[in-house]
Amino acid sequence: MNAKCSIEYNGRASSKASEAWRLIIIKPDGSLLVHSNESYQPLNWQPPGSRVYISGSQIIAIRHRPHEVLKITLHEVAWVEVAIASEGEFKLQGSHEDVKAWVIRNLSRVTNCPNARLVGTEVPLNGHGVADVVADCNEARVIIEVKRGIVDLNAVSQLKRYVDAVPGSRGVLVGAWFTSGAVELARELGFRIVEY
Repeated sequence: MNAKCSIEYNGRASSKASEAWRLIIIKPDGSLLVHSNESYQPLNWQPPGSRVYISGSQIIAIRHRPHEVLKITLHEVAWVEVAIASEGEFKLQGSHEDVKAWVIRNLSRVTNCPNARLVGTEVPLNGHGVADVVADCNEARVIIEVKRGIVDLNAVSQLKRYVDAVPGSRGVLVGAWFTSGAVELARELGFRIVEY
């Protein structure tokens, strides 16, 4: 459903979202998702097992454990669609380990260093975490953070901690896709960005 709506949530916390156009998805398992025009994550949601009620101009989703209530007030509805989704077969290709293996096979390209050599994988960094891949480029360490999917601000911050833990090192972020905020911060910090 695409509707102009306002939202109230009460449960482990509380929130209110003012009237705006949003995409509302209700699934047969009781999941309810409300999306705004930004981000892939919902603005509000209730998990499977919630009870969803439609009463007049309101959609109410109730979760009992812990007790949470999501109330959506519809002010205007642009469209409603009923769709049937089925399970089908799902195969995941490109696990975290697969992406690390790709990085190692393409180390010169990933580091932008023709003389790059592998130092190791899952390398502990002096109590600051564990780097996915560490390479050497002309005697300087290159810390490579690998994300199987989307690289966001958290990944950039994580790489910054790793690079700060190894003086004189530089950072490389590898992922399938980068949020605009991640790209901006990575460039600001001087990190290389590589899409696989």
